[in-house]
Amino acid sequence: MIDFHLKEMQAIASQKFDLNNISPEFIRDFVYNSLSFEKDDISPEDVEAALRGEVLEEKKFRLIKNHIDAFWFIVDMVKNNSEFDENKLKDLHEVLMEGLDTGGLYRKVDISIKGSNHTPPSHLKVYDRMKKYFLTLREEGMGLLEKIAFSHVQLAKIHPFLDGNGRCARLVLNFQLMKNGFAPVIIPYDERARYFETLEAFKVNKDIDPFIEYLLEKEKEALNI
Repeated sequence: MIDFHLKEMQAIASQKFDLNNISPEFIRDFVYNSLSFEKDDISPEDVEAALRGEVLEEKKFRLIKNHIDAFWFIVDMVKNNSEFDENKLKDLHEVLMEGLDTGGLYRKVDISIKGSNHTPPSHLKVYDRMKKYFLTLREEGMGLLEKIAFSHVQLAKIHPFLDGNGRCARLVLNFQLMKNGFAPVIIPYDERARYFETLEAFKVNKDIDPFIEYLLEKEKEALNI
């Protein structure tokens, strides 16, 4: 039954969503909400100003501009039918970090995440975990929606970079959605409690279903169904 509904949603997405005509309003809302999970001083108006090329405070402008560029980076990946591999992930992270910090390199220190019951793997295990991550994404047998969800939640769980992991994971999620014929989604900052609960369910209990359910809701909202 879920496969039928997915095909129906893909058909609607093909009619309603055009890779060559993504609205500035979507870009604004996606970038604003995604950045808001990590930064508390950016407004939708700031994103609109950056989209127009207006001058903002340097770091704020760079954060916004990089995120806009990173979104177009994944759109180009979809258009070019690019494979999502380790090099592309590191390239995406470099775009996010341009002019802010070193991008495209896995962290070399252990970290913890405030408010989470899960501790990301030691930096000594990151390379191995990321290798397994990409191998799993290439395996057959996983359902389409589960694979799309896994691309996001497992990347968030590993937390391979020192900074920008959440932003990067939300971009990867939208790459996987668009690549597979769905519309990109916005995870609203004001739904952060629900969103973090779904991530925790996977990180702590290996339960991906809550995030899949949430993702379906967001996709239906994106398609107005």
